[in-house]
Amino acid sequence: MQDFTGINAKLKRAEENIFYLDEQISLFFQEGDYAVLPKDDREEFLKAIQYHRNRIIPPRFSVLAGEILHHLRSCFDHITWHFSVGITKEHTWIDFPVLRNRPSNSNDRRSFKRKVELIQNTDTRRLIETLQPYNASNPVDDPLWVIHDFDIVDKHRELVLSVPSGSVFFPTDMKPIIENYQRVHPELDAVEVARQFQGYGTLMPYISFRDFGGRNFRPVIPGLVELFNYTLGAIKQFESF
Repeated sequence: MQDFTGINAKLKRAEENIFYLDEQISLFFQEGDYAVLPKDDREEFLKAIQYHRNRIIPPRFSVLAGEILHHLRSCFDHITWHFSVGITKEHTWIDFPVLRNRPSNSNDRRSFKRKVELIQNTDTRRLIETLQPYNASNPVDDPLWVIHDFDIVDKHRELVLSVPSGSVFFPTDMKPIIENYQRVHPELDAVEVARQFQGYGTLMPYISFRDFGGRNFRPVIPGLVELFNYTLGAIKQFESF
């Protein structure tokens, strides 16, 4: 069993920040109007949606979301450094490769190989390749790609973008039904999709990522929990080597 003390500390910090952000978002809506969206009066419903869309989201929400995503991304980089043998401060190119497209030429393949060249454990190298987003049926929606892409956005261009929207809290078994409905009706935003299923849950205002892989308006906390659970599962696989 590997000693992942540093990685586990990052995961714990990310989890704590998710809980804290969830509390802050809930408080943000409780302090305003329409903490629960009206379901039976369409005019009042649209009025509530417009009210929330005009609210200014505290910048600290985006900052905190960015910090959480950075902790998750750095867990994977720590994996590469942990398993590398003979690494020195000169090996600045060593990190966990994350590719949406399979390396198609010698330069791309050489770059991938260089990032993991000091890893001698063949199981580790095999798992790194298996986790690559290009192996997924839809690479842009692969959790590792979403983590990687968000981290780049947060570090180099702007804070993670989030906008007010509506969300319904559904029973777990409703999730695949709703996701399939979203794929069939891409013209509907998350609020309208939620309203279609309002009888199955409570319709609440929420803050969402504007883009989450190939999806639009993914509620922030469920999205972060999804990425956290993915990272936790991936790290546990490496931990067994």
